[in-house]
Amino acid sequence: MNRSVFFHQALEIAVEKIKNQLPALKNEVVLIRNILGQIRVLLSGSEKDYDKSVLSAINTEMRDELGVYASPGQFIYMFTSEAKAVEDYFKHEDRYCIFNENIGRIWILERQIIGQDWTRKPIERKTKNRRVTFYGVKGGVGRSTALVLWAWHLAKNGKKVLIVDLDLESPGISRTLLPASDDLLPDFGIVDWFIEDALDQKQGDEILENMTAQSPISQGVSGEIRVSPCFGRKTGAYMPKLSRCYMDSSGTGIKPWGDRLNRLVESLETKIQPDVVLLDSRAGLHDIAALTITRMDADVFLFAVDAPQTWSAYAYLFQQWKNYSHLGKVREKIQIIAGMVPETNREVHLKHFIQQSWELFSTHLYDEISPGQVGLFNFDPEDTEAPHYPLPIFWHRGLQEFDPCNSTSGLDEQLLSASMGIFIKEAETMIFPEENRI
Repeated sequence: MNRSVFFHQALEIAVEKIKNQLPALKNEVVLIRNILGQIRVLLSGSEKDYDKSVLSAINTEMRDELGVYASPGQFIYMFTSEAKAVEDYFKHEDRYCIFNENIGRIWILERQIIGQDWTRKPIERKTKNRRVTFYGVKGGVGRSTALVLWAWHLAKNGKKVLIVDLDLESPGISRTLLPASDDLLPDFGIVDWFIEDALDQKQGDEILENMTAQSPISQGVSGEIRVSPCFGRKTGAYMPKLSRCYMDSSGTGIKPWGDRLNRLVESLETKIQPDVVLLDSRAGLHDIAALTITRMDADVFLFAVDAPQTWSAYAYLFQQWKNYSHLGKVREKIQIIAGMVPETNREVHLKHFIQQSWELFSTHLYDEISPGQVGLFNFDPEDTEAPHYPLPIFWHRGLQEFDPCNSTSGLDEQLLSASMGIFIKEAETMIFPEENRI
């Protein structure tokens, strides 16, 4: 081989080489791609089950064609008989099928450092209250403001709302709802819980009892807003704790961070008994965002502005989901939100937004349908009940210096209605449909 092979080419080459050999490979193969992108071929059974000339040809051709992306070692292939852990790879939850025809199937198993929660199954939970994730692939789209105002509306109408601030790298919603006076903060925050849970500290119960506080914006209404912030009065130095709180360990055992996060939220739900939990996710393609979207059994508001970088970023995410059939339920729980809709030419702006959103969803998330097919996940561009059809939030100059806790006049309901009236009505109908039936 005289030419260089790059990451984006290696997998295509491997699939092309292996699919021609599938009948001689028991019709099923798992390609394992390690953290460097190097590929190894996993076969079921043991070496004696295969024609040696076929294995030799695969080893020679794959090494020659893949170059540096061939797995190191004498042989590029391995067998499930070699170890129990290797056998488990053949049915691993993270694998996905990249080739499936009459001659057999080829699976891919990515061994990544981060990012695998974007494609894992939702975690089964014991609590029954609704969860809603507020997420934006890009920052500055009005996500946090919308969360605060909708929480206040729900509390005003008698709901008990729990807000969990999971934007740990950029705490913001906590300080919006529990302002500068430390007297309003609870003793502990989310990072404290993760640090003590990693060592199975019994004081974890003490932390759980003292890691939420009531926001002053819900005083005087029939409901309540409780906030679980990133940090509390007794947190101390924040950065050393933040750098350690993502560990996949709980007590003396290994426990994925997603399972730990779900256990924390479940514990808060059991203690507080909220009607709804609002998860404030950090922006971008971070693992926390992955968990709050795919794994926490939450309805998801995807905030977007009509800009090329927003649509391309969501396309990267949606493309990944297409390979994993178990994420079908996730797509049924998402709703696009049009943030920062300008004051002028709103109709034109929203028309273009809808077209861009529909192209994104139809290309990457909606099922392809043939004439006469029914029951598939597919929507027309102008279907107002489709997940691609946006709930709009209108830009308003009155929200540019939004500081609800320090406002002497409280929240302006007229401003709220003008900016978020449609969003508030439709979001409440989506999350509490049983209360909005005619």
